[in-house]
Amino acid sequence: MFSWFKKYDVHLSPAVQGTFTVDGTPLQNIKVFRELDYGKAYIEETTTDEQGQFYFAYKHIKSRLPGNKFDQSKIRQVISLDYQGQTYVLWYLNTSSIKPQQAIVERLAVLNCDLSNEELEHVFPNIEKPEFPHSTFSICRWPD
Repeated sequence: MFSWFKKYDVHLSPAVQGTFTVDGTPLQNIKVFRELDYGKAYIEETTTDEQGQFYFAYKHIKSRLPGNKFDQSKIRQVISLDYQGQTYVLWYLNTSSIKPQQAIVERLAVLNCDLSNEELEHVFPNIEKPEFPHSTFSICRWPD
């Protein structure tokens, strides 16, 4: 009856593993940022290691928003970095799902990004809801 008082598990982001390079050469000690929004912003940063690799842990919260039948909040995931005064988008995606989505989990597990890549929109299958494919903007590339 009072479902608006209940707190729900909300999956904001799976674990993220990536590599950052310029023309194939790893960049070390570069700050990488992850901003997750769902009712409020959650901002984290990490630094690339000597192989240009970085990692963010799985992130989830408890929220009352899913219990509000009028709420239309979406989860926004942004992963970016600043290099030589320019911001590069490694991942930008909005989703209405508060549960992990397989295709997103798979892509964020191998975020291979090179500064020489152009930022593109990538459309990929939504395994849980095939009629609503995912779309992200990124300089990263994934194997077909």
